[in-house]
Amino acid sequence: MRSLLAWLSLVLVISFGWAQRICQSPDSLYVDSSGAARTMHLFVYVPPTTNEFTIAVFDQSDDEKAGQPSSFVLFAPDGSEAMKLTNPQSKAWSEYKVTVNGRWGIWRLTVTGPQPPEGQRQTVRNHFLVRTIGDVDLFVKPEPVVLARGLRFSEPKFGGEPIHKFTVQVPEISRVRFNFLRPREEQTVDIQLQQPEGVSAEQRWGGLPRGSLEFLEVTGSNLKGLWRLTISKVKGVYALGIEQELRVFFTDKPLMPMPTTVKIATFVADENVLVPARLDITSPQTATETYVAFTDRNGLGMLFLLPGITYRITASRGFEYEAQSVFALAEFSAFSAPVRRVLERPSGWYCGDTHAHSVYSDGNDTPAQVAEAARGEGLDWVVLTDHGVGPIIQHILTANQEAMIFSEPGKFVVIAGEEFTTPNYHANIINGTVLELSTAPLQQVVDAVLKMDTAEKPVTIKLNHPHWSGTPKAPQLARELKRLPLIELWNDNGDGGKSTVLLWWELLNKGMTVFAETGTDSHNRKTSRLGHRRTYIYLGDLPLTTENIVRAYKEGRSFLSRGALLLFTVNNALPGSTVNNPSVVIKVWAQSVHPLDRIEIIHNGKVVHSFVLEGKTHFEGEISLNLGDGWVLAQAVQKGDQIPVAMTNPVFIRPAK
Repeated sequence: MRSLLAWLSLVLVISFGWAQRICQSPDSLYVDSSGAARTMHLFVYVPPTTNEFTIAVFDQSDDEKAGQPSSFVLFAPDGSEAMKLTNPQSKAWSEYKVTVNGRWGIWRLTVTGPQPPEGQRQTVRNHFLVRTIGDVDLFVKPEPVVLARGLRFSEPKFGGEPIHKFTVQVPEISRVRFNFLRPREEQTVDIQLQQPEGVSAEQRWGGLPRGSLEFLEVTGSNLKGLWRLTISKVKGVYALGIEQELRVFFTDKPLMPMPTTVKIATFVADENVLVPARLDITSPQTATETYVAFTDRNGLGMLFLLPGITYRITASRGFEYEAQSVFALAEFSAFSAPVRRVLERPSGWYCGDTHAHSVYSDGNDTPAQVAEAARGEGLDWVVLTDHGVGPIIQHILTANQEAMIFSEPGKFVVIAGEEFTTPNYHANIINGTVLELSTAPLQQVVDAVLKMDTAEKPVTIKLNHPHWSGTPKAPQLARELKRLPLIELWNDNGDGGKSTVLLWWELLNKGMTVFAETGTDSHNRKTSRLGHRRTYIYLGDLPLTTENIVRAYKEGRSFLSRGALLLFTVNNALPGSTVNNPSVVIKVWAQSVHPLDRIEIIHNGKVVHSFVLEGKTHFEGEISLNLGDGWVLAQAVQKGDQIPVAMTNPVFIRPAK
């Protein structure tokens, strides 16, 4: 096979001449039918002066018989589909000539793995090489993840050497983190990172042992330059991720210019207050490349822009703010971008997300990036809840440790957590972990958490997404419980969460004191925004600390939201309270980014009153009702949406003393 590849390369040189520029991936790339390596993106940088190029795939055919073959689709820089590569060859190059037609910029080749024949479940693979011919660059842009969906490379399949060489383009930054997943076997997949001449830097290994997530952190005053990454003794499969999502080229000398560092500040319009925010960066030349950044706790950040391109920068900060767009060039040294406040949060109320994952389980982002994103989406806290079970939770402890340094009590809080994961149920521990085995009944895990809970260190637990298809026994397990502090709403598949709301009401009607909350279950800060579902809690004059946040969850002083603020009192008592009088005065106050159809008052699972809003986004009202024992709550409803925009926790009504 090695001689065959050499002969093919010789034919290529003779056919196209020595002047042809060739960029080729290492031996080898692969995709398969599993979720871990189902999709791969490769990119082609086409300079403004290039009129055409050739993209070629060696051994494009699937390795085994497939029910649905692999697909290779080329996208133009503006994101439109340019070509399907539909001439798969076995043990040969499939070549496709591409006419640029002025569409310079970054093209993307998206490769999707095959599917097994119908009725079969085995993994089907496709190993291949990709090369470009012409004045273009071929590169990849690894996301931080390695464990679940990382950029994966295989040992040689086509006679190449077990050495992979890459060129990493590092802009003007002071820190880079490379994530790796290597085989457990020693003396395989050795990693060497060579810094450019004149660059001073320190390299530090960290993370977990081989076979789990390891990282190589590089720090220095200015790391700008082309770094050489060499992976030798390649055996089996390894994965590569980069926290900063740098471009990794299959050539020693990229044609792409080094991105320019541009400073940015984000602020609230009409208030001139700097705030952390999310930035979505795109242009007609780079729409194929996802570029999301966040400004820091002071509202300051840096973008890395290519010269000659006009970028559209959209700043946002969760649903309490309206996103705003500005345009920027690499030639700018600095600029600012506003967000506009649309919801006025009343004093004493704070919001956060209790369900987020990092690269240490099946998330896309590092713990630092999860915290950064939560802050930029306008949240006051986030709970990092990577999957774990039993005593083997070093990855969870490591993830929590990395995230906790971003906690600033009084301003922004990171809370340690764990998603206790079994085949029958998932449950988030908030402000702790448990050492129960995967065979432990749900009630046993709940009771273990309740025993951990103290006044000095409050800890609580919630049952996650009971009607998710991955835990089909969870609803019945919930009905068998005697104690459950919290239940997660709106994070199910199927009916959008309606079944879990009804399950919660069923538990309340049985006399259980169980409060609702919601979170995003985000595995990717770019595609599943932290806080797009969030829980608001009332602290009043209490400081924003982990202890006070967890106590508010436990006591039900909260409401759930997907885009509205909803305050609710019964005889001036907040959610979570008990009133000893069936004659009640209910007050509601709402602001929403969505037109509201109505606000419903629910008593023991039935609507007893509706405030008709007819599309209003602001409302304040009250109603006097004579209600029996039980519980009462409010929910804000948008027309045609089966999930409320906001829902409060209940106030309990008991007989008058």
